[in-house]
Amino acid sequence: MNLLDKLFSREIERRTGAHAISIYIEENREKRKRSRSIGASAIEASRETKITTRKSDTSFIRRIDLRFPWLKLAVVAVLGIIVILDLLNLTISSTGERRALAKIAPMSKHIKATERVIEGKKLVALTFDDGPSPLTTPKLLDVLKQKHVPATFFVLGNRALDNPDVVKRALDEGHEIASHTMRHQNLIRISAEAAKNDINEAKSAIKSIIGKTPAYTRPPYGNFDSNIIKSAGTPIILWSVDTEDWRSKNVDSIISTALDEVHDGAIILMHDIYPTSVEAVPKLIDAIREKGYEFASFSEISKIRGTKIKEGIIYYNFRP
Repeated sequence: MNLLDKLFSREIERRTGAHAISIYIEENREKRKRSRSIGASAIEASRETKITTRKSDTSFIRRIDLRFPWLKLAVVAVLGIIVILDLLNLTISSTGERRALAKIAPMSKHIKATERVIEGKKLVALTFDDGPSPLTTPKLLDVLKQKHVPATFFVLGNRALDNPDVVKRALDEGHEIASHTMRHQNLIRISAEAAKNDINEAKSAIKSIIGKTPAYTRPPYGNFDSNIIKSAGTPIILWSVDTEDWRSKNVDSIISTALDEVHDGAIILMHDIYPTSVEAVPKLIDAIREKGYEFASFSEISKIRGTKIKEGIIYYNFRP
C-alpha cells in the first residue's frame, strides 16, 4: 500500500469503515494496472515519434544556422532595439507627465489629472454639505469617479462617525474632507463656548477617521462671527453658487440654477444627502464642461493660480 492509499484510508475509515477502504484500494489497483497496460504501447509510440521529430527539427535548425550564420545576431539586435525604445518611451512619458503635473496637487488613481485638462481653463470647485449618507453619498462617489471630478465634502462630525467607511472612501478616491461642524447647529445662536466646543468636537471626530485635522471649515447656514472664525482655526469656505438643491429637490431646477450663476473660480454648493442632488450631478458636470469649465479641488486651484488659502480668511470664490 503506497502513501496515497494510506492517507486516503484514514479519511475513508472515519466515514465508512474498513470494508469501504478495502474496496477503494482494490479498485484503484485495478485502475492503475489497466492504465499501465493501455498506456505502455502509446508511450512507446510517442517516444519514437518524439525522437524522429527532434531529429527532424534539429536538422532543419542546423541547416538554417549554417546557411544564415548572421540571423541569430540580427534577432538579438532587433530585440535589444525594441527594449531600448520601450525604455526611452517610458522615460519621455514620465518626464512629460511630471511637467504637466508640476502645478497640480497630487490626485488619486481614480481622478487622473491626465484626464482633466485644467491648466489655462476656467475652474470651478464642487462642494457637498451635510453628509455623509450611507444611501446617497456612495452613489455620488460612483458618479464623481466615473466623471473624473474631485470634490470637497463638508461633513458633519456625528454623521462621519456613523459612516466612517464612506468618509475614508471619499478621501481615498482623491476628494477633500472638510468640517461642517459636529451637529449642524446655527453657531451664532449659541454661546461662544458652545460653538467652540462643537467646532473642536467635529475636528476630533474627522481626524479620528482620516488621520489629520480637516483643512477647511464651513459653518452651517454660512453664519459666522469673529469668535467662530477664531475657533475654527482654518480658512472659512463659503460659496458663490447656491444650487438651492435642498429647497427645490428638482433635478432640472438644480442644473438651471447652477448654470445661470456659474463663473470662473466659482464654489458650487450642493448637498449629498438628497437623491435628487445626486441624480443631478452627472448632468450638471457635463453641462458645465460644455460651457468651457473644468472642475478642480481647492488645493489644485490654489496651486495653479499661485494663491495660498489662509487661516481666518473667508472665501466665497476663487476668482483669478
